[in-house]
Amino acid sequence: MKYIIILLSFFSLISCVKQEIGPPNPPQPIVTDSTQIDSVYNLVGQVWIINQYRVGEFGNLIPLSDTIEFVDLNTYTYNGIESPYSFYPTASAFNLTLNFTPFGNLSGTIYQGNLNMGVMNGLKFTDITMGSGNGTNYYFWMTRQ
Repeated sequence: MKYIIILLSFFSLISCVKQEIGPPNPPQPIVTDSTQIDSVYNLVGQVWIINQYRVGEFGNLIPLSDTIEFVDLNTYTYNGIESPYSFYPTASAFNLTLNFTPFGNLSGTIYQGNLNMGVMNGLKFTDITMGSGNGTNYYFWMTRQ
């Protein structure tokens, strides 16, 4: 009996295997949407025509035929005059800020549908010029050429 206990103890010590400890493998994401997540939309090379605008929420539409051309990622022309702009994605749309327009420094929200269709109907832009303090809203009707 003594030998059986010794043999069982010996075999149990020999059969022990040390398990290697390492970082767990993270789960792999399941991709069900083929849309590129990291794609970045930009306006470079696009030309937009301002057909009309309105000052404030209520008022008459004022006809206009001004041209905005986006030269590169930071520069646009307003009727041929170069100025800086910024364009970046937000949670559900894009923010466009046009500096040094005849209306001031304008900032507004543009939606993906506007960019896809090439039409902006009554989109609101706010004058964010430093020192103006009035925050005038302008509504623009534009089409892409």
